[in-house]
Amino acid sequence: MIQKYKYDDSLPISVIIPHSQNRKYFFEEFVLPSIESNCPAEIIINDNEGLAPKKRMDGFKESTQEFIIYSDNDCVYPQSFLQKYYDCLINNPEISFTYSGYKGIVLNPQTHPMRGNFEIPTIEYDSQRLRQGNYISTMTLIRREAFIDSGGFDLNLKRLQDWDLWLTMSEKGYKGKAVFNNEFFAFYLDEGITSNSNNENEAYMAVARKHKLF
Repeated sequence: MIQKYKYDDSLPISVIIPHSQNRKYFFEEFVLPSIESNCPAEIIINDNEGLAPKKRMDGFKESTQEFIIYSDNDCVYPQSFLQKYYDCLINNPEISFTYSGYKGIVLNPQTHPMRGNFEIPTIEYDSQRLRQGNYISTMTLIRREAFIDSGGFDLNLKRLQDWDLWLTMSEKGYKGKAVFNNEFFAFYLDEGITSNSNNENEAYMAVARKHKLF
């Protein structure tokens, strides 16, 4: 089921969340309140069966706002998070998406490759550096028209769909911009993507071939 919540007098942002009921308590107690405190005009929650990329794209079809952002169901945000992103895009009309780093909180170090808490730093946008590897999270605010023109998430890819999206946007001439001092928290409640059977090296090669990175 796709649930849609609308709020008046809010930022013109659709927050789209692929969800699963096994994270119901954490999501309702921590994630959703942190999103609501950021005052988006629209929150769309998709807990239908299927993989996250398809849930994201199906959720997008229900969205209506000028700006969109995808959130995982285990991320918690500071109160000014969306406002800083929104201000960045409003003040920089040549920029199509904006992002920041995040802090990873690993609740079960035995099952996560990082073996403990970690931090992904905020890195200023560089299209050439992006071709060497991804440094932009899925939790990025995007202008709606740029997302549509870039085709959204490629459902033929098994992993790294966000990296593929940023590369596609870059190739189409869309630019990103980092917002510093705006990190959010990503809580690793279980194995998540590390537990699936999709090999990361194979996923990397699929993106590399698509974008002719070598």
